[in-house]
Amino acid sequence: MSSQLFDLTGRVAVVMGGTSGIGRAISIGLAQSGADVVATGRRENNVAEVAGEIESLGKRSLRVTVDAANRSSIDALRDGVLNEFGRVDILVNSAGQIFRKPTISITEQEWINLVDVNLTGTLRACQSFYEPLKASGRGALSISPR
Repeated sequence: MSSQLFDLTGRVAVVMGGTSGIGRAISIGLAQSGADVVATGRRENNVAEVAGEIESLGKRSLRVTVDAANRSSIDALRDGVLNEFGRVDILVNSAGQIFRKPTISITEQEWINLVDVNLTGTLRACQSFYEPLKASGRGALSISPR
């Protein structure tokens, strides 16, 4: 019997926003539980750093930057994951923006951009990865708090 609470050996996980904060912790936790993990974000250096951590745990990863506000970016990620791993079993949506200023100071355009990334970005990823998750026969979807 495995000593791990969750055995994800042989599973392939994609973590949108997986290079910082809660998403990074989820990415590393999935790899520690046995999954190959593709942790994505907009900053290339963060993507490379987390991919290196995942690989140091003996798991496979990809180094792909993704913008949750851009559907073609997400679709390219999906295609790259399918090309490299052949499937996707887990999708975690953790990409998001925050404001570090008082609400009264937020412009309407800033708010629109935040909603586009935090909410519509989640929709884009779910739509893009729907078929591969369904095809895996054991696909799982998660939306983490930001």
